[in-house]
Amino acid sequence: MTKCKSKPQLSVSASQFIGDGAATSGAEQPKPCSPRRVTILGYFFVILLSAALLGLLARVAQLQTQPPEQIAELIESQRSKRSILARRGNLVDRQRRLIATTGVAWRLYVDPKLIKDPGTFSEHVAYNLDYDPAMIEQKLFERRNTRYVVIDKRMTEEKFAKFQGMKASSEHRAKMYGLNTEMWLERRYPQGKLAGQIVGFVGRDGDGLAGAEKLFEQDLLGTPGSMRYIRDARHRPLWISSADYHRPVDGNVVRTSVDMKIQEIVEQELAKTCAEFGAESGQVIVMNPHTGEILAMANHPTFDPTKFGQTPAKMRRNRCVTDSFEPGSAFKPFVWAALTDAGFGKRGEMIDCHSSGVWFISRSRYKRKLRDAYPVGRVTWEKVLIKSSNIGMAKVADRAGNQKLYAAIRKFGFGSTTNSGLIGEVPGLVNPLKKWTRYSLHSIPMGQEVGVTGLQMARATAIIANGGLNVVPTLRAVDRSQERVPVFERIMSEKTCDYTRQVMRRVVTEGTGRKLKDAKYPIFGKTGTAQVARTDGRGYEPNAYTACFVGGAPAKTPRIVVTCFIHRPDPAKGYYGGVVAGPCTKRIIERTLEYMGVPSDEERDDRSRARLANG
Repeated sequence: MTKCKSKPQLSVSASQFIGDGAATSGAEQPKPCSPRRVTILGYFFVILLSAALLGLLARVAQLQTQPPEQIAELIESQRSKRSILARRGNLVDRQRRLIATTGVAWRLYVDPKLIKDPGTFSEHVAYNLDYDPAMIEQKLFERRNTRYVVIDKRMTEEKFAKFQGMKASSEHRAKMYGLNTEMWLERRYPQGKLAGQIVGFVGRDGDGLAGAEKLFEQDLLGTPGSMRYIRDARHRPLWISSADYHRPVDGNVVRTSVDMKIQEIVEQELAKTCAEFGAESGQVIVMNPHTGEILAMANHPTFDPTKFGQTPAKMRRNRCVTDSFEPGSAFKPFVWAALTDAGFGKRGEMIDCHSSGVWFISRSRYKRKLRDAYPVGRVTWEKVLIKSSNIGMAKVADRAGNQKLYAAIRKFGFGSTTNSGLIGEVPGLVNPLKKWTRYSLHSIPMGQEVGVTGLQMARATAIIANGGLNVVPTLRAVDRSQERVPVFERIMSEKTCDYTRQVMRRVVTEGTGRKLKDAKYPIFGKTGTAQVARTDGRGYEPNAYTACFVGGAPAKTPRIVVTCFIHRPDPAKGYYGGVVAGPCTKRIIERTLEYMGVPSDEERDDRSRARLANG
């Protein structure tokens, strides 16, 4: 069988070519390969190449899933994981004004290991970015063995723009080698110190530490993202797979119940009053009595959340919920309403409060003199509250006894938190019955031997204003569009509450709150002048008082309730509740209801007359 050659043999010797020409020309020529054999060879090479590729892919898969230890360590050294920060959610007021937000800030840092001449580097950076060269050089010297030294914790926008320009310039790039910026998320408070204690603040890690920032932490806190990528020797990302990228989820927007315009009104009037009477501190709460929404909650002095590290802890706390005090006569409306609702005090009943203004209580071993601020004599049950008679309150409470009086004040929520969830809220003080002394039955009705918070007093006032419903104070706006208006328990009859408001209206027109009677809106309320109890529990501090006023407006259909407490005013300038806290409350009510667009009685009458005149 003749052997097939793919091509004729071209290489022959010269002698063969010259001497054997005839023989050569007569030799048999090689046969060409058939197409079938070429196809078989092609298939063979394709199969061989495919097998090689499959083996290569198998090896790649093995290296990806089960790489040898040395290769795995090499791969891991070239892989980086980076966390992607999520923005903390915004806090807004009930009108969606921005209270707290998160913005991008830039930190300037340097790697000392990359700086060859610290003196020249410091001068160049300082001259171009307006820093102190000595400060930069000192930081480089003190931390020369580290790889990360912060020059500026928060660059201004102007300095950051200058840095970006320098980085883009080839002239500066070499001189600033080792200098770079780092992005971080900064919590910002556009309203400044307004509502500082309510808003609270966040820590260095972005977690809420106080106020609404902590109260709504779960809503505000976002979910950080992450990405894993392969990098080169210069730490530059080479590629990122979709499976290794998880995007961050920003926090939710929280709409609070606070109206920053009302908050501004309250803080202005509170600061003005504290300055006028030389008071140590003060608190005011404005609440919607029907929903429990806190429209404003002011503390004086206030503080700036952006400077919380420079502010003493006692100024950062929200004293409306963290501090309790004896309320004095401002406590009487709630005891009076409870005794009336239980039938111990009756409409129009005459109570002998003694013309001398002194009631000498003598029962076996119990002897006590109870005094009124001034004698009121024999008066009606309504006048007992209007004239703020300690004797009259004690006599009717005497009918109820310890157990029923205790149940009455506990029903209003005193002695327990309001369930508002506000950070640091304390329950106040109502001693259990077993700790009541022989004086308690007659002291508690006039606001002694109890400790209350400003928020507890606001909630109790709201109960009388809304017709007997035990509202729960809230700092979150109630969304009526989604039918999330809460349903509250009734703890007192609507009839008793309406009657109590009528009598509290007479406190303003006839009694201790007469400085509020010429207000633009009809106000109901009660004054109080409480002595400051000693911290050791032994009596009261001399010349130390808390001036109080609790009330609301308009009296017939209340839209707001306001509680005002001015602590330790200068006695030489005034300390009575009707003199100090009353006028402050009056101005707050007038300005707030005007802002809310509530017409006064005079404006309502004018509109009625206009409609009648126009047919």
